[in-house]
Amino acid sequence: MIDRDGFAAQFGVPRETIALFDLYANLLADWQTRMNLVGPSTLPFVWNRHFADSAQLLTLVGRGRSWLDIGAGAGFPGLVLAILDGDARFTLVESITKKCRFLQEAAGALGVLDRVTIVNQRIEELKRQKFDIITARALANLAQIFDWGLPYAGSGTRWILPKGARAAEEIELADRRFTFDHELLPSLTDPDARIVLASGVKHR
Repeated sequence: MIDRDGFAAQFGVPRETIALFDLYANLLADWQTRMNLVGPSTLPFVWNRHFADSAQLLTLVGRGRSWLDIGAGAGFPGLVLAILDGDARFTLVESITKKCRFLQEAAGALGVLDRVTIVNQRIEELKRQKFDIITARALANLAQIFDWGLPYAGSGTRWILPKGARAAEEIELADRRFTFDHELLPSLTDPDARIVLASGVKHR
């Protein structure tokens, strides 16, 4: 279980950046009293369950990329990654308006609005453009995410998708509709979870 100090050590996060995550945690707790942003049982474990779980994705790719976060919710992983990677740009797509209000306030308070675009739309309505990285967390099965994300994927796009214990089953089901290369990597935050790192995704 990664706590605040463990998070700083694990990801080499300086004190001033940890202060931003403290602010993020406080904003999340405050807004959670008015709307359901995350599972209430996860709040006491925010450093492991949300911050570290998101931050580990950045270790899999280089900095300075363009990211599409589908179903951004409370900003995991997109807003966490924006705090950690000042050279990257992020498009956070979220269809629920009240969650977008939280994302807008949080991104402003955390000083990342110059690099984060928050889009209050369904992913199917997003203007067509290409991204280096596509991610989504706790949103849908792998095949559905591929279906939503393909219009925004170029030939070199990589998909970094945190998954639970049924990741292998989702890969098997997605393989019926799509061809893709992939690695299945362990998660730092949950021994049962996996991260799907995919590329070359195409419809069969």
